[in-house]
Amino acid sequence: MKIQDMTQIAFGAALIASIGFIEIPIGPVPITLQTLAIMTIAGIFGARKGFLAVIVYLLLGLIGLPVLSGQGGLAPFVGPTVGYLIAFPIAALFIGWFSERYRSIPALIGYNFLFGLGLVYLLGSIGLEIVLGMSFIDALKVNIPFLFGDALKAVLAAILAVKISQNVQVRRSLAS
Repeated sequence: MKIQDMTQIAFGAALIASIGFIEIPIGPVPITLQTLAIMTIAGIFGARKGFLAVIVYLLLGLIGLPVLSGQGGLAPFVGPTVGYLIAFPIAALFIGWFSERYRSIPALIGYNFLFGLGLVYLLGSIGLEIVLGMSFIDALKVNIPFLFGDALKAVLAAILAVKISQNVQVRRSLAS
């Protein structure tokens, strides 16, 4: 792995961690900007680096750094957020994989909705069902307050990822 790859992965993890500190507690799962960062990073860096950035971020939380909505250690991985945390790297992998092949704002919005929201809500709801003993339907309903904001994040992440990627490509072509 090249130094540039490791730097991008570290930058991605740091961005997710720093933006994750912004939160609004509204129930068992707080509103955060983590998904915005994850979708953007995956859209820019692709599957491998996006996935690894999320894994590094989660490992930072697991070793005790308070990067998971202000928490660290094992608690977030055995509490109500476990399904969402498991979904993050999987979503980054899929968003990144598709963005490497079909990079356009409309396509990336679709991937963000399908994987960044749909997959994350699905696995997050399964986690809530298991940890809190809720019915799956009740666990799905927990996501309702997040829908509008997450939809905005999915669109914004797609726009940012495509525009940043285009700027990087332009600068590379000018430099060569």
